[in-house]
Amino acid sequence: MIDKIKELIAEAEAFQAKSKEEVEAFRIKYLGKKGLLNDYFKEFKNVANDQKKEFGQVINTLKKTAEDKVASLKEELESKEEIKGVYGDLSRPG
Repeated sequence: MIDKIKELIAEAEAFQAKSKEEVEAFRIKYLGKKGLLNDYFKEFKNVANDQKKEFGQVINTLKKTAEDKVASLKEELESKEEIKGVYGDLSRPG
């Protein structure tokens, strides 16, 4: 199970979004009430005592990674919107 969480960490780090909706979907998938993290925190009580330390550290790493990614993507998209609002659509020719 720890390997699966490490795969999710890599997936979260590599995630890129083009819209606020994609960021929100990512946030809900990982951090939502019915999200992956909540499921892993519920599963924590069933983990063997000798694995709890590593399992807890990996879960917390996933949580921090997901939170940081959501914050950075929101900030990036907001700054793009700000620039677009001030200068118009810079991707348009002419």
